[in-house]
Amino acid sequence: MLHTALRSYGLEENEACVYLTLLELGPATVTEITKKAQITRTLGYSILERLGLLGLVTRTSGSEMKRKYTAEHPRSFLQYVKNKKNQWERNVASAEQLLPDLVALYKDNEKPVIRYQEGVQGVTRLYEESLQATGEIISVTDVECWQDPELWDWARSYNRNRNKLKIKERILLLDTPQGREWIRTYRPSPYTVYRWVTKDQAKGLMQFGGELTVYDNNVVIALPQRPNRMTAIIESSVLANILRALFEIVWDVATPVSYKKR
Repeated sequence: MLHTALRSYGLEENEACVYLTLLELGPATVTEITKKAQITRTLGYSILERLGLLGLVTRTSGSEMKRKYTAEHPRSFLQYVKNKKNQWERNVASAEQLLPDLVALYKDNEKPVIRYQEGVQGVTRLYEESLQATGEIISVTDVECWQDPELWDWARSYNRNRNKLKIKERILLLDTPQGREWIRTYRPSPYTVYRWVTKDQAKGLMQFGGELTVYDNNVVIALPQRPNRMTAIIESSVLANILRALFEIVWDVATPVSYKKR
């Protein structure tokens, strides 16, 4: 029972055994201690040193072979427990200070993860991750935002790669003069479906100047125009599902795009 109690206060199995042995024997040699405790001499020396550091055991005088060890008065054990209590209180206080940093790192299914990059490479690098989509891609886009020569070649290459991967995409195009002009030269893809969104259907969106894309559990916000080019990816199943639902509402009332016959 004493052995179990000592272990509950932090002593290891053999430490509790050696300590109780010393309390019972009084001053004793390592040979006497280890014989009664039924452990090896090597292990006995190691345990006695640890108990000494804890203030529970003292090494007395004597030759190397006859050196004796004695247990401190049991009051020392109470002090040992108090010391551990004080240490744990300090640990708790330290852990409380550390908690905000740990929470900031913590990721769960309900906590969005946001990644952000700037510049042409930042815009294209994050956007190309959508080529790994496992399902349909949906987007709301302002064609004008991709007209910069630095981005247009990349955009065409991206669409070619998406078609090769047979990733389906539905896109709500802002019905602007630039959008109408672009669609005149567009070559239809079997994997992409466009519909027009008018200013009456989406007031204020005509000045969007970017693209909003949703795939899997990711929401991509791209603002490719100078001077503040940037792309952000928000990983959030909740947000992605909300935007999908809103997209479907607009999609149902949007006008299908008709292509000029060639």
